[in-house]
Amino acid sequence: MHWILMYICPGLLFIQSCVMAFSKNQFFLILGIVFIAPFVVNKLVWLANSQLVEGEMRFTGHGNLGSALGISSYPVIKFMLGRDSIYFNGNVNLDLKPGEHVMVRYQKNNPSDAIVNNFVCIWMVTVAYALLPILVLLVVYIIPDRLDPIIPKGSSVIIGKSPLIRIVHKKSD
Repeated sequence: MHWILMYICPGLLFIQSCVMAFSKNQFFLILGIVFIAPFVVNKLVWLANSQLVEGEMRFTGHGNLGSALGISSYPVIKFMLGRDSIYFNGNVNLDLKPGEHVMVRYQKNNPSDAIVNNFVCIWMVTVAYALLPILVLLVVYIIPDRLDPIIPKGSSVIIGKSPLIRIVHKKSD
């Protein structure tokens, strides 16, 4: 770990004495990565530990109030794990017919944690959860100077020991 810190702050022995300066663009890019990385890494670890098996769409299930309104229908998919039959609810947007075969990803230690193996089913929830922090960062980033933004255009952000984050405004002419 120490060598990583030395790479980030060459010539310094402790992170407490490390001072890094970033432009507004660099700072928001780093914040975006910090807020998005946990969602993406979690999904990548899930995918790396998942098993692939063939499943079959058995019937269409209906949610509580949504079934009365006709908006909450989803495929119920079955796959075999040894002698056990595992059923799970697929995504609402899947257009599957009963008896149709699909590839399914599941966790070996938790087979009910299963999803249909296609891009939308795998990544839709991750994108949905990551969207809120990205939208908040985007709104904070695009606030025009006339509305007194947190980090004005042309300013620098200094990250150090005390204070942890300092905004250095550009000098006006």
